[in-house]
Amino acid sequence: MLPAVQIERTGQTVFNALDDGTGVLLNVEMMTYYSLNKTGVHLWKLIEEVKTVSLDDLVMLTCERYEVNPEEARLALLAFVDRLEQFKVIRLA
Repeated sequence: MLPAVQIERTGQTVFNALDDGTGVLLNVEMMTYYSLNKTGVHLWKLIEEVKTVSLDDLVMLTCERYEVNPEEARLALLAFVDRLEQFKVIRLA
């Protein structure tokens, strides 16, 4: 995936934040759900707020918020985005 690719939430995705700071994404069309840890919730909220975001933007924002180097952040975010795409809760534009 190229950094310039835009990541956007699909219309059939519902997010529910849980009391412990984690959350759940539900694809209402496929009736599948995906659990998010606290970092995943933070990233998901960015995707929802901005509407479309690039991988580079997510890497930059992750490095600003957490003590992680850009290479580690990029690898983790590539895996995260790939998983969200598999569950069809995001689309790449």
